[in-house]
Amino acid sequence: MSKLVNQPIQLQFAGSFPAAFDFGRRFEIKYILNHWREGGQWWLDEPELFVYEVLTNKCRCELHFLPGLEKWILYRITD
Repeated sequence: MSKLVNQPIQLQFAGSFPAAFDFGRRFEIKYILNHWREGGQWWLDEPELFVYEVLTNKCRCELHFLPGLEKWILYRITD
């Protein structure tokens, strides 16, 4: 089951590795399963973003990073 969240989060790092974030409870990142870059629809002024699929201590999550805004988004949670 997948749940669309699309909410900003504050990501904590251990060195350069993303370690955890809070969203009602603490999610500790165990593994980065996949990552890629999406260019966005430039003709609609959508920003470039980086997508990370991560495995946490609670579930699998999709995180988005918007480099132009220096902002992290919890995009999706999958049970």
